[in-house]
Amino acid sequence: MPRLPPALQVFPTLTRFALRPRRLAEVPIGGPTTSVSAQALQQSAIHLYHDLGVLVFAGCSVREVNRIGDVLREVVALGGQGGLVTRLDAWEGEVVRRREGGVDEGDVYKALDEKRTGIIKPTALLRLATTRFEEILKEKVPELKTAKDIDLRETQVMVPASPPPRGILNKTVDGLRRVPIESFTTIGVNRVSGFTIGETRFFTVGSGNYVGGARADYMMLKYSEDKDSKDISVTPYWGHGKLKQRRRASDEAQGAIFDDVVGKVMQPLWDVERSVWATKAEELEKKNNREKKEKRRRGGNNTQPKTAA
Repeated sequence: MPRLPPALQVFPTLTRFALRPRRLAEVPIGGPTTSVSAQALQQSAIHLYHDLGVLVFAGCSVREVNRIGDVLREVVALGGQGGLVTRLDAWEGEVVRRREGGVDEGDVYKALDEKRTGIIKPTALLRLATTRFEEILKEKVPELKTAKDIDLRETQVMVPASPPPRGILNKTVDGLRRVPIESFTTIGVNRVSGFTIGETRFFTVGSGNYVGGARADYMMLKYSEDKDSKDISVTPYWGHGKLKQRRRASDEAQGAIFDDVVGKVMQPLWDVERSVWATKAEELEKKNNREKKEKRRRGGNNTQPKTAA
């Protein structure tokens, strides 16, 4: 059975609350001593509000509370936790933030077990995502609203299972309450191939919990009919430059994005952690390592020598 995140081991009382602090070995409490991978940085950003909640529980001085406030201001300036996580995707182009509706009772898992209660089903995530993609595309390419010779064809759809999503049902004294969600969407086109790519992530409003995501690839097609032969030809159509080309930012631009996020948000968070409870986390790690060594030693001593036949 995997160990609980360090925060829940140091502060067992937190297991009673809906907090999900990070458990990443690559990003220890108090921050890493070396550079962090892009994936680990994004995973840390998904747990940001929960890690800040641990700090508040652990007890902070007035100065440390002000430093937490500085972190929150920077997160809000970047579009909230959802905007921060999406920014770390390092795609070029605009990120569209929208409040989402249309999540019905049948779109979430029922209370069969605590791990899945309230999690939005993949089919519902895909429905919400494709609706948002097509809406944005029609805003960017007005011809799609009226033209009868332009069509969108899905070529690939994906609903990733990682990072694991949280549910949108919160327990309250009055029963389960559904939390509203919002989407952060990037969409663009490869002008060479004609493929249009949309990717969105969904987060709860306020708490910023990640509740899922989806991606859809489209081919924008233009139909034309030869007046003489009546033959119909199909060619790629990509909005004549109305959409920005969607692609990964350059290595230099990605580095600037990561440095910006680390400098403004993550490093200040790690610094406060180091002053508040990193020492307790280090003591916990040493204790866990001793237990592992002791377990291996006992396992070795239990091996009995073979006897002669």
